[in-house]
Amino acid sequence: MSKNQVKRNQDNNSKCIRKAFGPPKSREKVITEIRKTPDTYNLFKSFTDEDQEKIIQFLTGEKTLQILSDKFFQKVMNPENHPDRVESLISAIYGQKVKILKVLPREGTLLVEEGSQVIMDILVVLEDDSRVNIEMQRLGYLFPGERSSCYIADMLMRQYNEVHGIKGSNFKYSDMKPVNLIVIMEKSTKEFQKVSPEYIHKRTINYSSGAEVVTLENITYISLDTFKEKADNKIRGNLDAWLTFFTAETSEEVLGLVNMYPEFLPMYQDIAEFRKKPGEVIGMFSEALRIMDRNTTKYMIDEMHQQYEEAVQQYEEAVQQYEEAVQQREEAVQQREEAVKQNENLKKQVAEKDQALKNESRRVDEAKAELAKYKAKYGEI
Repeated sequence: MSKNQVKRNQDNNSKCIRKAFGPPKSREKVITEIRKTPDTYNLFKSFTDEDQEKIIQFLTGEKTLQILSDKFFQKVMNPENHPDRVESLISAIYGQKVKILKVLPREGTLLVEEGSQVIMDILVVLEDDSRVNIEMQRLGYLFPGERSSCYIADMLMRQYNEVHGIKGSNFKYSDMKPVNLIVIMEKSTKEFQKVSPEYIHKRTINYSSGAEVVTLENITYISLDTFKEKADNKIRGNLDAWLTFFTAETSEEVLGLVNMYPEFLPMYQDIAEFRKKPGEVIGMFSEALRIMDRNTTKYMIDEMHQQYEEAVQQYEEAVQQYEEAVQQREEAVQQREEAVKQNENLKKQVAEKDQALKNESRRVDEAKAELAKYKAKYGEI
């Protein structure tokens, strides 16, 4: 490749990054803008040096801001404003083209989370009347299977009440459509980390007999941390493209993505709009960190409680094993004592029989002696 071609490629790449991140700003100008509002500046100074640098690099246009924020996703992934983007994400996960029929509100659902770790929570009805709930979690919840089962049950009951209310006495269970839960975790829990490098986890249901029974519940977990740690950063399809969008930070990663999938460029441009409002970015960053700290603490408390319960269970099992071992030992001692007793009885019987044998032998000897006397006196008969 000639120097001119290299130069053209570099220029094109710079233009592409500028389109994605917006016009560059100097660090001095960014810091000056932050200093204009004392409250914003004081909040900014309360961050660690590393977090301050992340914000500066975002505001200067060097990097995208990789703090998964509610406001980012509300702007980029709002299904009412950008249904095509949500359709693209769902299509990539399920490997088939889907179309959103309508967006369902979250209000009125039975399941309520305390101290939400959820960044994005989208509930939509597709063209085939199936329902999809997409959750983006900063930190995966403990007991993910149990929680997802409750969530799926909530979605099913919501659909049942809706369809039954419309159909009335004509309702049939075949009127129910699949419900799909997609959980995308920024940091996954140990259940998923144990199966690394796998980062897509789809639940499958089958029966031991091979019976083909229709089930409505479909659950998919996606581990972004495991995806980020994979051996290479090649984008092999639409799903990899979306997961790269959720995890990319550097200009090189963003450039590789938008060159292959230009449809992501407008999403980065939406995010770059926040660069015009440093105060809002810093406030948003602070809120995200606060939620992350709170949820990390809650997660650690939950995990410690789980470990405590597991330790108690292990202790109870150890006590039970000890008691069983003591009982087995006592039974063994009893069996030994019975064996010793039986052995003593046998020794006594042997001694008695030995004595009886000796007595019989003595009588035989006496009889022999008498016989010998008789022969001596009378001779042979």
